[in-house]
Amino acid sequence: MKTIRVLKQRNWTDEELQAANFRYYDVRKRLVMAKVLNETTDIQITLEVLVAGEGDIICYTPGSEAKDDLDDYDHWPVRRDLFRQNYRAWDEPGWQPNAAELHLLSRGCRPFYKKVGVWAQCMRYPLYIQSLESPRPVLLPPGRWLCIGAQGEPYHMNDHEFRSRYIVPKDATSPLAPQH
Repeated sequence: MKTIRVLKQRNWTDEELQAANFRYYDVRKRLVMAKVLNETTDIQITLEVLVAGEGDIICYTPGSEAKDDLDDYDHWPVRRDLFRQNYRAWDEPGWQPNAAELHLLSRGCRPFYKKVGVWAQCMRYPLYIQSLESPRPVLLPPGRWLCIGAQGEPYHMNDHEFRSRYIVPKDATSPLAPQH
């Protein structure tokens, strides 16, 4: 029987990440709305269902228009200790919440931003990963970004979302483009 290799959380050095073709990307300062979860909940994302425990933080990308339901906003869970390590209270002077932000404020959310960048690479081949919130490994297809968080935890996102959250050089070609 063939054993499937699964990338899981581990302590990485910068040198190990570079040798494994990861690159560090600085974060774009952008508003996220977040609140503490009162109960364990399942969160459906593109490739898997994540389990967020009581006390974990759920983050929302507000956009500009209020949605009917919280689940209609792009959202993801963050373990409480990782949230404290990676996020800070929104500190833009004169901030005036838009309709979506007001809606999320009325539902118990508060404004934050992520303050740290991430080691990442866009996948050229399929790879199984085990994120902290996922009960089982998931197969990442080529074109998804594999990210390694501040405590060595793997997670993933699509190209559009990655580029909206992190600063990717303009001269970077598509990871799926032919190499010359």
